[in-house]
Amino acid sequence: MSHVSFDHQLDMLESQLKELGAILVDGSPDQLHMASTRIQQLAVDLIQMADAVGRAQLSAPVFSRRIRALSNGLTTVRENFLRQSAYVDHALALLVPETSQKATYPGARAYGGPVRQSGAFSVLSA
Repeated sequence: MSHVSFDHQLDMLESQLKELGAILVDGSPDQLHMASTRIQQLAVDLIQMADAVGRAQLSAPVFSRRIRALSNGLTTVRENFLRQSAYVDHALALLVPETSQKATYPGARAYGGPVRQSGAFSVLSA
């Protein structure tokens, strides 16, 4: 594997990252899943390529800058995805508000909570 293959792999990752950002803006879940899967596979391929040739070649300044830019781009896309996810959660809460009373076992406590007195033995004597 030569520098050209690393360049090509990084080019593909950069273009896929741009596509992922555009798909995130559109909001199509199916396309988002496919684009995320593709970028994940490209990243795995880059790691395997680096392991086969040696990671020392990726530490060259040219590759280091590009990988750092990819990392920053992925962080931005991830933050935007989390924002969109929070927006969807809030919209869903407006459409389908949660109830304060549970339908099943109202007033039940969580497992491991404090034990409540049943009233059968209000006084304990020795």
